[in-house]
Amino acid sequence: MKKTRKAVRRMVLMTLIFSIPFSFNTAGASAPDSSGVTLNNNDSLSRLFGDKPEYCLLCGEIHTGTGGMFTRFFHETAYFFCGLIGKFPDDGRMYFTFDTIDAGIDEPFYFIHAGDTHVSYIDERDYGDERLIETANARITYCPKDMRMLDDLSLKARELDALIVHTGDLIDFVSRKNLDIAKDFTSENDVFACAGNHEYHVYIWDDGDDYARRDSLRDKVKPSFTNDIDYSVRVEHGVKFIAVDNSNHKIEKWQLDLFKEELAKDDMPVVLALHVPLYAPDIFKFQMEKLDYPHPAWLMGVPEDVMKEYNYEEQWIEEQKANEATEEFYDIIINSAQIKAIVTGHDHAHFVSQVTPALKQYMVDTTEGQIFYVK
Repeated sequence: MKKTRKAVRRMVLMTLIFSIPFSFNTAGASAPDSSGVTLNNNDSLSRLFGDKPEYCLLCGEIHTGTGGMFTRFFHETAYFFCGLIGKFPDDGRMYFTFDTIDAGIDEPFYFIHAGDTHVSYIDERDYGDERLIETANARITYCPKDMRMLDDLSLKARELDALIVHTGDLIDFVSRKNLDIAKDFTSENDVFACAGNHEYHVYIWDDGDDYARRDSLRDKVKPSFTNDIDYSVRVEHGVKFIAVDNSNHKIEKWQLDLFKEELAKDDMPVVLALHVPLYAPDIFKFQMEKLDYPHPAWLMGVPEDVMKEYNYEEQWIEEQKANEATEEFYDIIINSAQIKAIVTGHDHAHFVSQVTPALKQYMVDTTEGQIFYVK
């Protein structure tokens, strides 16, 4: 019996000693953190030893204080060992990161940024279209967790009473079922969205010119969203959210004109929602070196001399070349003190880009929800 008690005491002591570093990293973790953002790889090891306040993948909560320290330690340890054997307790759930945006407002609030959920379904209403059936069968294996992502977003937004800012590709292709799902999600939650390139695709990459296709599908797609996904403005607690469709890597003149008019109205702080991220040296380097498939950097406003690094199909280089409206739009953004943050998607990876010394751009992963505390 004495040997057993001694062994237990040793185990408890070792656990306490091993847990000490976590107390400094996790106590008070629910408090907004603006000390800088690092790349979140969403792997078990980096989460176990990381110091960034994130929602626990095991139970979906932020653990705070002394009791939370122990809870997080055991939960993250369990999740780490689940990863070693390749069996997670709740595989497919969305994970959440946590950051702050200093907008200088009097009434702080939360919003959640998500993107690229790629809902990929059809039903009997589309069964007569063999090409669409082939598309759906191929794409559902590419995006198998789409509905779980929407469910987790809805739950977390209700818990925080938070606006959901969705930066495009909510649906993977245009089908009656996908549009119904988008309509249910945007009407049952408080959602502010911009269009992604997939909002105006039917057969994925093989259905004609981008602008002509978008024009032909607008009347069919837009009723499934609660705001105009081509260009919208919304004011929330003294912060202006502006959503602009730049999914073709360009801005059109009419969008630029509206954007300039909106900024000139007042000096209200702005959060800009785009599908395609803006060019900056750090995100260009990340995309060229880190993403695991050959491609150009999917960015807007890439300088033409920098595009020489692509060594890729000429059509994608031509697609990314900026027009005059895009160049002016880019210049306004990097020179405007009103714009406090940019949220984007498109590239299916987490990255925080320093566009200017004062302006961060947050690119979201497909299974990630970025919770922002705006103050």
